[in-house]
Amino acid sequence: MAYKGPPLQNLRVFQVAARELSFKRAAAELNVTPSAVSHQIKALEDQLQFNLFRRLNRALKLTPAGEELLEALDLHLSQLQRALDHIKRRHGAPSIRAHILPFMATEIVIPRLYEFQQAHPDMELRIETSYSSTDMFALSDCDLGVRFGLGDWPGLIAEKLMTLRVTPVCSAEFQRQHAMQTLADIRGKTLINLPMEPNPWQRLAEEAGLAPLPPHPEITLDNYLSNLTAAEQNLGIALGLLPMAFPMLQKNRLIAPFDVHFTIDESYWVVYRPQDAERPEVQTFKHWLMGIFASLQNSSDEFYSFEAQKVSFVAPPKSD
Repeated sequence: MAYKGPPLQNLRVFQVAARELSFKRAAAELNVTPSAVSHQIKALEDQLQFNLFRRLNRALKLTPAGEELLEALDLHLSQLQRALDHIKRRHGAPSIRAHILPFMATEIVIPRLYEFQQAHPDMELRIETSYSSTDMFALSDCDLGVRFGLGDWPGLIAEKLMTLRVTPVCSAEFQRQHAMQTLADIRGKTLINLPMEPNPWQRLAEEAGLAPLPPHPEITLDNYLSNLTAAEQNLGIALGLLPMAFPMLQKNRLIAPFDVHFTIDESYWVVYRPQDAERPEVQTFKHWLMGIFASLQNSSDEFYSFEAQKVSFVAPPKSD
């Protein structure tokens, strides 16, 4: 059905003016004159045959009809913008919008972005870093993301980036101050946690054959970058995920004081939508990511060349 409503430009001008409640501020945002804003609002009201604003002394106020129209425009114009962005990504110049967790982006991906830019100079790349719920990627406008878990996210293709092993890590100064020699020496020390259930330190102690850890000082931080940064600043002992933490160990920013390492079932995965699977730019960036993490995995495995016990930080299913 053909669109028979007011010009979209007039609706956009109204949306800005209604949000600002000022023709002058709307004009500044839209880079036009206040009289042009006033003219377009008047034309819109004439076409709709009802008032959108109440003109007060030196102030504007929305009428009930204006409030309803603003709410509808905020919803539908944002949906239109997302649709246009999606079409542009699929059919316009090659571009990728990737969601990568903060530690991975800061310590591993961004330092190597120059290589990707050199190999693909015509591809526009936007990287978003945040720590968010697992539903974020499905609801966002990203083309590709990295998630931590078991790889079972409905509606997404997941490809494993690496096999993870866990070992306690701390600063060399923290190890020296507390003279830690064996894993049992973590008792009574400050342990840095991620908000996970079950408690990963208790799980580690159990799998290593240690008695349950008694109450101890704890710091809980909501992302992995903060965990390792806190350990680097002598605040306690964190759980190092290899090969993710390997660059910090290589640079002696952290040390692994105990010869104890465990593989875990969870890992990091590249995820993307099935409808994007054939997009060349998605595959190009995915293969580049997988390549740098394969190289990191090889370097870490060569350095820590031994058999590792397997442990899961996912709560075991309850028996009936």
